[in-house]
Amino acid sequence: MSPVALVVGAASTLGYQVLRKLTDVYPGRIYFTAEDDTTGFNILDNLKRDGVDIVYRQMDVTDTASIVKLRHHIQDNDERIDLIINNTDYVAREKKLPNAERVRRTLNVNFYGNINFGNLVFPLLAENARVVNVSGPAGLLATIHNEHIRQKISDPTLTEDELVGLLMEYEAAAKKGIEKTDGWGVSVQAVSKVALNALTFLQHRTWSDRGVVINCVNPGNLQTKDGRKTSKVFEEGAKAILYLALEAPLSLKGNFVWSNYSVVEWNSDPFIEVSTV
Repeated sequence: MSPVALVVGAASTLGYQVLRKLTDVYPGRIYFTAEDDTTGFNILDNLKRDGVDIVYRQMDVTDTASIVKLRHHIQDNDERIDLIINNTDYVAREKKLPNAERVRRTLNVNFYGNINFGNLVFPLLAENARVVNVSGPAGLLATIHNEHIRQKISDPTLTEDELVGLLMEYEAAAKKGIEKTDGWGVSVQAVSKVALNALTFLQHRTWSDRGVVINCVNPGNLQTKDGRKTSKVFEEGAKAILYLALEAPLSLKGNFVWSNYSVVEWNSDPFIEVSTV
């Protein structure tokens, strides 16, 4: 049976570049998801060509029903998933959005949705499957200022329920407007990426005995020196993601990998670009 890949969040610029490059090299079927059909079918039209087995499925990680539909489609085809690249990312851009609502929306996509997706779809993973969760430099543990919180979220015995409980504490603090004084840092995006990394390491502990390889990756600074975002920088960002997806040794698992393919300590300085292991 041919291998099966699943690219989640292909509508983002980075997700599209990852999917585009994957269609050039992947030897099997490629499923990809977008939240709306117009975007999804436009991507399919752009990338569908002879010799490429690519299939679009609508899915939103905050919508359980859409995840279940995707799972049932793959099950009905009697397929197992050999590769998942999870590009899911939400950044609130509304300037007047209340902070508590910004936190809720960001965590629903970047954290809670990924938990739900993993619980529903990971049982379809094949032996020695690979999972790549796309994080970022903000996912370094040190972006959380409070040492007690850092210790709790990085505890190697942390359970999913305990991780969810921690993020619920953050949400409660954000509603009161005290998340910064409580030591959660200054950015909900950073908290969501730290939470995604913590989830990645938890998923690794859960699935590694079944041969599944799970890592998270920082694709790098996705803008040029003058602050512009171009297709070139997203093409560069896709490289580390595809390295983990296709080339990295199976022994590289349960790690946070930087854009230069180096494994980094989760508690590295968040303000220093990592160039060596």
